[in-house]
Parts: sequence; structure tokens; C-alpha cells
Amino acid sequence: MQVKWIDKADILKYLKRLKALSIHPAARAVFMLLVITIMATIVVEIFEANKNDQFTSYWDSVWWVFVTITTVGYGDKVPVTPAGKILGVIIMFVGIALLSIITATISSIFVTRKIKEGKGLQDIKTKDHILICGWNSDAEQILDTLELSDIKHQEVVMINQLSEEAIDDIISHHSSIAIKFVRGDFTKESILNRANAKFAGAALVLPDESVLGEKMGDEKTILATLSLKAINPKIKVYVHILDRENIPHLTKARADEIIVSDAYTGFLMANYVTYPGIPQLVLQLCSPKSANKLKRRMLPNELIGKSFKDLKSYYYQKYSGVLLGIGQMTQPFDLSDLMKDDTSSLDDFIKRKFQEAGRGIGSNEQVKIQINPAEATSLSKNDFYLSIERTE
Repeated sequence: MQVKWIDKADILKYLKRLKALSIHPAARAVFMLLVITIMATIVVEIFEANKNDQFTSYWDSVWWVFVTITTVGYGDKVPVTPAGKILGVIIMFVGIALLSIITATISSIFVTRKIKEGKGLQDIKTKDHILICGWNSDAEQILDTLELSDIKHQEVVMINQLSEEAIDDIISHHSSIAIKFVRGDFTKESILNRANAKFAGAALVLPDESVLGEKMGDEKTILATLSLKAINPKIKVYVHILDRENIPHLTKARADEIIVSDAYTGFLMANYVTYPGIPQLVLQLCSPKSANKLKRRMLPNELIGKSFKDLKSYYYQKYSGVLLGIGQMTQPFDLSDLMKDDTSSLDDFIKRKFQEAGRGIGSNEQVKIQINPAEATSLSKNDFYLSIERTE
């Protein structure tokens, strides 16, 4: 049987925790309360045991001390000796003082925590939450869309440097979403750790204008993506950039999806002239207030292995809407799984070339969309389908 020795560093760590706990006012008050309870129990047992039928055992004395020190005073057990009565008075006053300290300390802890939450200084403990890194005019629309979605119960953690008044207005305006706030620079790992990025499900990184006098740019977006992926390689990072020339940098940083500002402005403007109605359709579908919403539904098991034609028949029998197409979640591909543990120079060369291209040796999960595919298109277990449906 192997004996596991306690490391000296662990002992020192536990001693430091005990020292920190010992200087805490609440811990001291609780310790004094326990000591006084034990001493008072012994003393009252000496005074009352042979002269009072109400104290027939040691646990009767313990019960009386607890009832007296908390000033509850049930009256089921009462000291009859002068020394016992004097002891009871002393315990009452000591109990009032110590319980006041404990109550005040506990209240102070909760009040301090609430103040820290309001200032964005409290550590986030939630998991699988959505991070919104940065703030600009588009962030309000993101919250509006999340509020109308099926995942509005999922907690949202905002990381920016807006004023407390602005944060309070945002939280009150979107009261149906569980929003928490972390103040600071979202490119710093310490701030991302406070937001519990290690256990977050997704992150939306925006060009930040929450700092007065600071011009929006893509530099913070790139740094934040690198930091997020370093802390949590599994997190989905969706970024909004201003300059399309920074797409290669975000690709190397392993951003899952990249949206470029004004990427479709030319398309919409041209279609206002050539095909009026198409831009209005796109804008209406993108509006959170539209009565018609884009829907994403998972493929039922009975349709796996069948064709898109079967899906159309199934959909129009069950729903009232317009079936647009199908999508597929491709599973992550890890190049290292195909290579030997004892890698050859050729394997090293392949890995190095992938890394130089910003792809790494593992690719992220991707979404592939087929709009209006051929009816014979086969459906697989990783497929989902997209539609336009009217909200009630």
C-alpha cells in the first residue's frame, strides 16, 4: 500500500487559510461563542446538577446555555441557585454582544458582495454562459435578439468599462435576461478569469467604445480572441471587426466566425436599384421586431438517412412556414489523431505548415448551410433544418 505524504506547500497553504480565517471578525465571534458555551455548560452543571431536577444530564446544561445565549428563553429549564442565575445574566449579555457581531459581519459580507456586483468587481461563478466583450451600438440589438430567443434563460456576462448608471439602465431594460457585469479590459486574462471565461459556452467580441476617448479598432478584438482561446480552447468565439484586412489575424487566432462591418452594404444598395424588395426582405428578417423569424430545428430521428424531399413533406404537415434548407455541424478534426506518437520528420513538417497557416493541428467545429438543396439530398444525424415562421 502506497503512503501518500502531505506536501509541505499544501501544509503552508492550509495554515495561511487558517490564519486568514482566524483574523476574520465573524470567525472570532463564533470561536468565542463556542468557548463560552463550553465553559458555561461546565459551570452551570457544577452549580445546578445536584440542586435542580431540571438539569439531570450534561445535555440539559448544553440546551439551557444555547437557549440563553441566543436570548430565546424558552423557560423549560431555569437555574435555581444564586450562582446559576448570575451566570444566566452574564450569558445573556455576552450572547447579545457576540450575536450582534456575527449578524453585522454576515450582513456586511452580503452588502459588500452586492456593491461589488454593481461595480463589476465580483467574480462570476456561473457556467455555460455567454460573454459579450466590449460595447457599441450593436450590443443593444444583440441583447434584444437574445431576449426574443429560446435561450434567454442562459446567463449573459458583459465585460466592458461603461459607467454604473449605463449598466443599470441596460440590465433594467433587459430584465428578462439574467445579465451580470464585469468591469475591465476584456483583453486581460485576469478580467476574463473574473468573468469565468474558462467555463463559458460562447463569446461575442465587439469593437469596443465603452472607454471614453478611445477609438474603436480591431486590435482589442484580436487580443481578446487569443486570450479567450488560451483560457478556454473549447469556447465558441464570434467576432465583429471593422477592417476586412484583419480576417487572416482572426483566422490564426482561431475565431469561430467573423463578421465584417458593412460587408453586405454594397449588395443591399445595388439591389435597391436592380431588384427592389430583396433588401427589404433581408432587413425585415434581420429585425428583432419582425413578425416572421428565422427558425432552426433539429432533425427528428425518423428522418435520419432519408432525403430532403421527405423533410419537406414532414415539415409542411407539422408546421406553417417556409422551409429554407438544411445545415450540418461538422465535427472537429484533429490532425494529430492521424499521426503516430513517434512522429517522423514528415509528420512534424505537416504540423508546422498547418500552424504557420493559422490552422493548427485541430480544426474547430463548423456549420455548413445548404439553401434549397436538391430533393434527393441525404440527411444525416448531424443535420438541422432552417425555416421562416410567423411568431404568435
